[in-house]
Parts: sequence; structure tokens; C-alpha cells
Amino acid sequence: MVKSLGAGEVIDYTQEDFTLRDNKYDVIFDAVGKIEYSKRKKSLTKSGMYISAFSLSGNIILKSKDLVFLKDLCEAGKLKSVIDKRYPFDQIIEAHRYVDKGHKKGNVIITMK
Repeated sequence: MVKSLGAGEVIDYTQEDFTLRDNKYDVIFDAVGKIEYSKRKKSLTKSGMYISAFSLSGNIILKSKDLVFLKDLCEAGKLKSVIDKRYPFDQIIEAHRYVDKGHKKGNVIITMK
């Protein structure tokens, strides 16, 4: 699924530690937030960008330049959003339960009325 969204290469972190490769990457998007600083730094090109969905505390840590970069990718059709499920606000507990199971395949949206 990730390749169909525009990724040049997809590596399953449960199967392989990509930081052991000699490859250098322009962008590393860490969807899980578990790549150590020293490992990701050695795997990036000189002008490469590391984007993490989570900090160690679980908070989103995107900077404004990261958001502009992501916006540009979306506008160029190189990054597409995937929506797995939508829940109305009054079902937010069920939405959290679904996400906590760890099997979602895209974003879970909470709709406000």
C-alpha cells in the first residue's frame, strides 16, 4: 500500500534494520517513532530530512518547514492520505480502541458535528 502512495522504497522495520545498509535516503518518514538519532543521521543524505510522526512522548513533532514540505509533496501528487475509518465524535472511545489494537491501515478520522 505504501508504494502506491508514492514511496520509492518501503522497509518493514520488523523484518530489517535499514540503518545497517550503506544506502543514503533523501527522506526518512518514521511512522512508528523508534529510529534512534545516530542511526537515522547516518542514513540520510547531506540535505536529507527525517520526519517522525511521534516524539518519545507520543506528541507530533513536525516543524513548520516539515509541514510545508509535506504540503508540497501532496500538491505534487507524491504523497497521498489514506483514511482507514471515520468515527463520529460520540464514538471516540471506540475509535481509540480500534487504533490501540495496532492494526489500522491509515488515518482514523473523528468527525465533529
